[in-house]
Amino acid sequence: MAEELALYRRWRPKRFSEVVGQDLVVATLKRAVAQGKLHHAYLFAGQRGIGKTTLARLLARAANCLAPEDGEPCNRCPNCTRILSGQSLDVVEIDGASHRGIDQVRQLREEVAFLPTGARYKVYIIDEVHMLTPEAFNALLKTLEEPPPHVLFLFATTEPHKVPPTVLSRCQAFWLQPIPEDLIAAKITEIAQAEGFALAPGAAEVLAQRSGGSLRDALVLLEQLGRTGPLTPERIAAYLGLPSRAQVDRFLDALVAKNADEALAIVEELARRGQDLALFAEELLGRARDRAVAGEQEFLSLLGGLLALRTELPRSFSRRLRLELFVLEHCGLPKTPRKARAETASPASLPEAPKEDLSPAVTAELRAAISEEPGDNESNRGEAREVWEEVLRAAWEARADLGVFLAPAQWAYTDGILRVTLPPGFRYHYESLQEKEVRQALEEVARRFFDPLLAVEVGYAGNEGGGRLSLEEAARLLAEKLEGEIISLS
Repeated sequence: MAEELALYRRWRPKRFSEVVGQDLVVATLKRAVAQGKLHHAYLFAGQRGIGKTTLARLLARAANCLAPEDGEPCNRCPNCTRILSGQSLDVVEIDGASHRGIDQVRQLREEVAFLPTGARYKVYIIDEVHMLTPEAFNALLKTLEEPPPHVLFLFATTEPHKVPPTVLSRCQAFWLQPIPEDLIAAKITEIAQAEGFALAPGAAEVLAQRSGGSLRDALVLLEQLGRTGPLTPERIAAYLGLPSRAQVDRFLDALVAKNADEALAIVEELARRGQDLALFAEELLGRARDRAVAGEQEFLSLLGGLLALRTELPRSFSRRLRLELFVLEHCGLPKTPRKARAETASPASLPEAPKEDLSPAVTAELRAAISEEPGDNESNRGEAREVWEEVLRAAWEARADLGVFLAPAQWAYTDGILRVTLPPGFRYHYESLQEKEVRQALEEVARRFFDPLLAVEVGYAGNEGGGRLSLEEAARLLAEKLEGEIISLS
């Protein structure tokens, strides 16, 4: 049974006229083919899914076509059919990520000396060319400077700034632009009709908006969702986790009206449903821009803040908290007091350390740390407990296992050093906190709450083995800490 190709591969353009959204590049390439004035090296740069590799393949076929039609490949001659089927020995596609070394480039330099087997040009298409090593680029440079007349180099890259200027200067570079949303929507509608997908009004526009200018991404979404039923804007939004347009407008109207209660209620609803708040911020910015352009001047003052929110929210340790702070900054305090949200894993429900087994030295240190500030000891204890509860919440959000490991721990913060001590019976938690990734996550969380933070020390208060580590165990822990290896204990 023949393998069924993905939708975007079946609809890959076979002629320049079928390429969407790159008219200037297409016109230049067709004119060069029609006049027989091809440059020896071309570079196509731009984001993913906008036609870089497609244009390179079309140019390889058009340059070798025996009967080009106004710069277009005929797709009927022997050269075109062989290249289309992938059987031509004269068109070589190379993945820059897996053939990035100097040895592969030296082999390529040896091959370019040979004439094509049946085509006019021997074409080398190097995808993601920026992945080549500096040594490989240097080895390629001489060939690019004085190439044989029968060789074409076609480069594609998503990161042209990583290509050395000496290489760029020897290529004709084309900077491909993201495809406009209206062109993507029109192409989606055309393909959906041909493939038999049920597309409701407005669905193509939603797919185009979410594609980020990439036709390939839009076609992947179309195929993914179109196989399971009619495509509606609501179904696409639900699949992608997008907020409804009404919800976005309600939030923006609440900001304009300084209604903190309404805005905070929407944030709470989004968080309860598990929606991506970064996506919500992106939708807010786009919708506020649309309404401002439409003449609603009250939204102009929101654009700067929404732009900053859209930038900061994805890397915020608590997206909900950042969004709620944004609401309070723009609306002020809510008029109706709100209840504190219930935690699914509140520290009160977490297992406590067996205090009777805790080392006296550790207990004394913790007591001193908790009550080191002047004033009432009980007040200080309460404040310290609240701080640790916030640390635990942040740990759960960063890594679920980090929250588990810290739950039974006691802590002290003195002289810029946070000391976390696991009570007896929790040696596994202690050893897990020594792992590199877990330790890094712990330090990142701690920096948010303790300033200055010079170090994080994790200890174990158990007394297995008489309260002292064996030589072997001490050596093992030290080797893990220093990322070394044990050579000898003698």
